[in-house]
Amino acid sequence: MSTYRLARTAVCTALAATLLGTVTSSAFAADRTNQDLFNKMDGSRLALGNDSTADGATAITLRDPAWKYSTEAWDEVGGAWENGRFTLTLKNQAADKCLQPSSDTPTRGTTIVVRTCDGSDLQRWVLRPEYDNNSRWWLWQPKVNTSLAMTLNRYNDGSWDSLYLNTAIPSDDRLWRLGNNDTAW
Repeated sequence: MSTYRLARTAVCTALAATLLGTVTSSAFAADRTNQDLFNKMDGSRLALGNDSTADGATAITLRDPAWKYSTEAWDEVGGAWENGRFTLTLKNQAADKCLQPSSDTPTRGTTIVVRTCDGSDLQRWVLRPEYDNNSRWWLWQPKVNTSLAMTLNRYNDGSWDSLYLNTAIPSDDRLWRLGNNDTAW
């Protein structure tokens, strides 16, 4: 194996360790389960509107620590390197469905929902670090249109935000990190 390929493999492994937290024998650890996805701007965590588990349930973020939704726990599934980018699927534990844009051809303004997991690229998310590979915060971009990123939409009654896709820039409303479910605020 060439020195270039060895160096590239080492960089990819280091990035995976930063992203996932653990690495075993230079390969990814098992998929992480029972995770919260936190937003950098307000600390809110990803859940489903009205705690719905129905196909097409809308993704929201809970802003108030007192809210306890059964739909706030997520599983990271199938993390892999594809063409130099880390991708994964995020599966809601309560709904047993995967996060995706509501449209097959997402554009700015497209809402984010859960649908029955089907393994399609529509349910794959590309994670791009905020600034460098050591960042704890990541843009979550739909694999089918990486010019977009998951974004907070509007502040509602003070306890939750709706979500949509907007231009992929590293602003706090577009940055997310995974952490253990029910991590202290």
